Amino acid sequence: MKKYLMAGLLLIITSAHAGTPLTRSFEFLRTDFYPRTVATGGAFVTFSNDVGTMLVNPAGMALSEKPQYTFAVNKYLLDINGGLAGYTQRIEGLGVVSALISYINYGEFKETNSFARETGNTFSANDVSLNLSLSDMLQKGLSYGVTLKYIFSQIESYNASAVALDFGLLWQVPYDEGIRLGVAVNNLGTNFEYYGNVKDRLPLDIRLGFSKELAHLPLTIALSLNRLADPVESFGDYIKRFSVGGEFKLSENLRFRLGYDNALNRDLSDELRGTQFGGVSGGLALYYNNFRFDYAYSDYDLLGGTHRISLTGTLD
Repeated sequence: MKKYLMAGLLLIITSAHAGTPLTRSFEFLRTDFYPRTVATGGAFVTFSNDVGTMLVNPAGMALSEKPQYTFAVNKYLLDINGGLAGYTQRIEGLGVVSALISYINYGEFKETNSFARETGNTFSANDVSLNLSLSDMLQKGLSYGVTLKYIFSQIESYNASAVALDFGLLWQVPYDEGIRLGVAVNNLGTNFEYYGNVKDRLPLDIRLGFSKELAHLPLTIALSLNRLADPVESFGDYIKRFSVGGEFKLSENLRFRLGYDNALNRDLSDELRGTQFGGVSGGLALYYNNFRFDYAYSDYDLLGGTHRISLTGTLD
């Protein structure tokens, strides 16, 4: 019964919200905070047993056995900075429970009056998301995850807040243990406090993902289709919103990652000159005992690049 309930819920969400208007509030929810997923171009909807990936697909935490924590810091463009902190633990009889907080600070702004003259005052802007997840196995090889979010945003003295749900499924195909399929619905919810009278939808996102762990090479490759809830002019535009990435195991203590986000590349491209490396990302991971250090770089072409670092560990 649980299996059919989860599958039915996912179908209802997908069919009811696909093609909704593009104007959204809380756009920071689309930002990838975690170096591991950023370095692979956001292609890994199928990552598992890694608390930092729960913002992409919470179903991946169902296989977690040991308590795990992570801290990440993100250096964005201009003076924008962000980060996250998360913790997960299995509770017998319930499943894997995960908690995570993510935030963005947009720096300091100079206040001006209606004539665009500086008043001498400054103000700031911040976004915060509090996340609580439950993940477990539906049956052998098939897991689910559900995340409840409380979202808060502040600009100067103005506030906005909302609640939302993430839902995901992760399937390891029975005929090949190296193949995984994933689907995730993120940011399904509504505002209950607005900036004045501005009422926008949350940035609903639907992702489909595939990954394959190669049999004779220490490489896992992944492909995903992203932002499938956003409207398109033709069906072919969905295909253009793809990401591809890979994680290469150089040694027991070192991983190399590379990714490409085609939708980001198209957003950054100019009709006259195009874009050289927009949407390309990469990174490294260093393993030592129960710790892992991750670094990721993402190229935004003329806008510059972003850096992310994290420390992840397990508790025995």
